[in-house]
Amino acid sequence: MEYTAFAQRHAVAIIAIVLLAGPAIAAGAWAWAARERRAPGAAIALAAGVAIVTGAAVFVALATRIAHGTAFSSADQRLLDAVRDGTPAFAARWFAGLTHLGDPWFLTLLCALMCAALVLTRRFGLAVYFAAVTSAGGLLNQALKATMRRARPTGATVPLPENFAFPSGHTFGSIVCYGMCAYVLLRLAPTRRDPLIVALACFVVLAIGTSRVVIGVHFPGDVIGGFASGGAWLAACIGAAEIARRHPRTLSD
Repeated sequence: MEYTAFAQRHAVAIIAIVLLAGPAIAAGAWAWAARERRAPGAAIALAAGVAIVTGAAVFVALATRIAHGTAFSSADQRLLDAVRDGTPAFAARWFAGLTHLGDPWFLTLLCALMCAALVLTRRFGLAVYFAAVTSAGGLLNQALKATMRRARPTGATVPLPENFAFPSGHTFGSIVCYGMCAYVLLRLAPTRRDPLIVALACFVVLAIGTSRVVIGVHFPGDVIGGFASGGAWLAACIGAAEIARRHPRTLSD
């Protein structure tokens, strides 16, 4: 089909745009939000609510298409093949190594180190909340996978994981883990380099999601579903934490 030919011819350009534009937009959004630090709880709740509803709507739309026929899955496979075939070998090898930054063991280690750092700095409430958000997020992703039971794509360049495909666990886990790490850093040690932290976290998450398609272990729809569901969960948890900051007894630093 025409869109698959376009994706194959311009795979590198599309990936580059995603990996550069995404972090730039995120950094710009943070810079704008930083000027509104005194926003009331209602405004924060509204922003979080918009992100939650948007993520949930995208996820439900994808899940519905997957559950009600094979046409979407066939198109997803063709798009995956086009992106994989259009990605140069050296870039594919780079993505194959980078994808491990989203492995469950690595994310678990990263979260454990962050929790340990919070405990050592006597941020006990935030440490407990961080652990609860990331742990519950992992359970939520597994529940969504078990509900959808979507099979993995064909033609992967690496051994396929044994669990189900939708939504992508690497993508979901990465956006929650790296997103919470960035949130903690921005909350406890604000500096003029805050937009850089936001951009870096966004780049890593987008690169991990892209890697899952390039190496062929996830359909593009799986990755988008992971971003949507993981983003909605992250928005809900950060929104709740920010509202709780207006009530120090609820969640103290």
